Amino acid sequence: MQPIHTRRWPRGLLASTVMFMSSLACAATPDWSHYNYQAVQQHVLPRYAALDEASAALSASAQTFCAAPSEAGLVQVQDQWRQTMLSWQGIQHVQFGPVQFLMRNFGLQFWPDRKNIGARQLRQALASDQPYDAEFFRHASVSIQGFPALERLLFADNALQTLQNGRGCELTQAIAGHVAQMSHAIHSEWSAQAKSDFQPEQDPDVAAELAVELMASLVEPIEAIRDSKLLKPMAESAESARPKLLESHRSSASLANIRANLEALNALYQGTDPSVRSLLEEAGSEQLAKDIAERFEHINAQLDAVQGPLKQAVTRAETHTRLLGVATSLKQLSEQLDTAMEVLNIQLGFNSRDGD
Repeated sequence: MQPIHTRRWPRGLLASTVMFMSSLACAATPDWSHYNYQAVQQHVLPRYAALDEASAALSASAQTFCAAPSEAGLVQVQDQWRQTMLSWQGIQHVQFGPVQFLMRNFGLQFWPDRKNIGARQLRQALASDQPYDAEFFRHASVSIQGFPALERLLFADNALQTLQNGRGCELTQAIAGHVAQMSHAIHSEWSAQAKSDFQPEQDPDVAAELAVELMASLVEPIEAIRDSKLLKPMAESAESARPKLLESHRSSASLANIRANLEALNALYQGTDPSVRSLLEEAGSEQLAKDIAERFEHINAQLDAVQGPLKQAVTRAETHTRLLGVATSLKQLSEQLDTAMEVLNIQLGFNSRDGD
């Protein structure tokens, strides 16, 4: 049986430890074995399969473009990058298991890059004469192994020209291929681990520990979305906003990323059978279960009201105010989910970001 690696939300953003509180008796303990099995089968595996498929398509698209570079070909590979990035955003919340092996989560997306390491490492890689092979990626910084590095290459000013100069296209193909290899390995290993570790019937203590990982995958990302993907680049006002701190700002995919994150979290909350929502209802917390579902719906409606790319929206007073409303709703959702964890006998422990 492969070990279950302790989760870590990307970038080390959240360092909270999670404990299962079996002594709490506010409700009957859910059948975690059954829930875990269904959540993995219905939510985790299909989303890793989607990432695997999209990454393979991205690698193929990069090869096709580089064989005969053209403006139309560049648009196609850019569109495939966006689709693959959305597939990653749709499973990014699951930060345990094979995705952590060999730091694959950081390899796929090293962000935020606060010291601009990726730019320096990319320049060095382009200037080197080293083959971009498996040995290269074994030693390369995680900052140039995944989506952010590809974004820098594909969405740079005059990308069509720069990709044809020097080793730009060669490195683009290599990174896209590496992303595809990582995605396939994660999917393959998760499929095997699902069979060995997530059984419909298993020891209650083991099932409870695994449930903690899945529940943390629902709860922890909310704060990361709010703080890093919104509040940090928004700053104190539209005038002081820093749009270049947004995730995927070069491709104007920042808002789409957040939408994909929240769609995935909503699906984990109420899109499986059984679901977290149904477990809350069975525990007698029907109103809380409904309130959380409505909060997800409300946040989605708030995001619908944001016009234009996020890198422009954060710099306009009207949309900056709307985005502050989204941030407030995310905080409320986080608090509601914390309450839900108490109902389900799971408690989130110390969070190193508390008080930031």
